[in-house]
Amino acid sequence: MRWVVSVLWMAGTLFLVTPLCAGPLYDEGLSLFQDEAYKKASRRLEKSFEKEKGTASDAALLLSQCYEEMGKTSRAIDTLKKGQRNDPENWDILYRLGDLQDTRGDYFGALEAFAKASILKPRDTKTTFRLGMLYDKTAQIEKALKVYRKLRKEGSPYAERLLHAIQGIE
Repeated sequence: MRWVVSVLWMAGTLFLVTPLCAGPLYDEGLSLFQDEAYKKASRRLEKSFEKEKGTASDAALLLSQCYEEMGKTSRAIDTLKKGQRNDPENWDILYRLGDLQDTRGDYFGALEAFAKASILKPRDTKTTFRLGMLYDKTAQIEKALKVYRKLRKEGSPYAERLLHAIQGIE
């Protein structure tokens, strides 16, 4: 009986301590990123993303920044897509993914990412604005105007910019 209690105590201790120890690969990757050693940082962060579930979303975001710094935007996008599959409700990943896809000219991919992000933070006017701009870029004018009306109703300074984009005034 005594050994059962000991085993349970050790198992409980390991269960509680493991999350506190999770993240050394991420911490090392972060440190290397701050030192602008992007290639080394990306290797640590790749391992962190795969092995340290508690920091996987943060690792995906930072790893995408490493790839971006190294001029590997496609890999950054792929990393964010993996991160989004692992954590579909992470607004930061969705916003960054949409931003990179928009920059690369993948407007429909960006539209999907910003639409999901705007569901998670419906009152975030910058996300709503980006969504409206992408509706305009993909010739979905009615949806863009609906976003414009929402921004105008909220008193957002982005409303006027979106309207000018829709009207082709930019």
